[in-house]
Amino acid sequence: MSREYDIAVVGGGLAGASLACALADTGLSVALIEAVAFDTPADDNLRARTTALAWGTRAMFESLDLWGAMADAAAAIERLHVSQAGHFGRVTVAADEYDLPALGYVVPNTAMIAALRDRLAAQDHVELIAPARFESLAYDDQGQPVLTLDEGRAVRARLLIGADGQNSAVRAALGIGAQVDDYGQSAIITVVTPERAHDGCAYERFLPGGPLALLPRTPDTCAAVWAVPTDEATALCAASETAFTQALNAAFGHRLGALTLAGPRGAYPLARVLADRGVAPRAALIGNAGHALHPAAAQGFNLSIRDALGLADIIREHQSLKGEAFDPGDADMLAAWAEARQPDQHRVANFTDGIVRLFSNHLPGLGHARGAGLFGLSLAPGLRADMARRSMGLALLDDLPRVDKGIKR
Repeated sequence: MSREYDIAVVGGGLAGASLACALADTGLSVALIEAVAFDTPADDNLRARTTALAWGTRAMFESLDLWGAMADAAAAIERLHVSQAGHFGRVTVAADEYDLPALGYVVPNTAMIAALRDRLAAQDHVELIAPARFESLAYDDQGQPVLTLDEGRAVRARLLIGADGQNSAVRAALGIGAQVDDYGQSAIITVVTPERAHDGCAYERFLPGGPLALLPRTPDTCAAVWAVPTDEATALCAASETAFTQALNAAFGHRLGALTLAGPRGAYPLARVLADRGVAPRAALIGNAGHALHPAAAQGFNLSIRDALGLADIIREHQSLKGEAFDPGDADMLAAWAEARQPDQHRVANFTDGIVRLFSNHLPGLGHARGAGLFGLSLAPGLRADMARRSMGLALLDDLPRVDKGIKR
């Protein structure tokens, strides 16, 4: 016997939970299906993970009345400093140049997930189903998705959303392929205490093995995200605290003085995964199920939340137009959403991949050329302004009607 919903979202992480929150006021019945129980204590890896939210993403969470529940845990990024190890040239961007209090924010994943799930638990039209593992997909005689979950459970929905990560089982069940580019890197994540105050500055330092980012986390600590070749990541995670700290300090330099470890280390592999298409009959992919990106430009989740709110908005728009005849799995509606989101997705995916490959290229003389490029960018206000607007997520919000950008144009 299957349980019936208007929309079933497989994957209760940041992307899936954000979409469910955005749909909560539509009156549509939503099932949020997650493999791990929602009250499972966070492990060391999850506790170490943070997400860099663009200013535009904060605006989106404010539009959902969610930002207040995250704000106390958020650290403001007031300045951005980008450099290349061993070469001259750097780019700096400050929030006050754009009449904003911050370029973005760094929020622990645990705080974001808690805020989203607390909101969902209070919604009449959203049901949290966890732990529950998606196993297979079929379509009934009316062409509606029927999901088989573990323990013999089944869910029927008029619209299926795959939000179950870059190795998405929903994507595979829909027969949607994906382009997978393995960078041969893993991201080491941890928390460090700098000798000197970070003063709200986020640092991105490009190294031969991959970029190293230090992001404000608390007034006294920084979140570190260090991309290195996978075998090196394994060795660094297994190294003593002293050996790891020495390697980290050598990589970052002394701009903040000595760095000391202030949290556990974790690591995850890095690849670019792009789904061949974002929709199928009565189904759509969001988050890493649709596109998983390298963290170099910190754009992955910011792109995902634009996808999620864009989908919620087009659902709301069609619901208002169609009334009782509204169908959340309408093929034309889903196609319109996919087409509208494609330029942003392609632009961000290509930009992120381009940065990784440019700074990983070791051709003779290219390091000096990159340094000159950074130096030139620092002297070009128009280019810097465009880079800042895109990093803040502001240039990409005009198609999202719920969002108040809150920025002087």
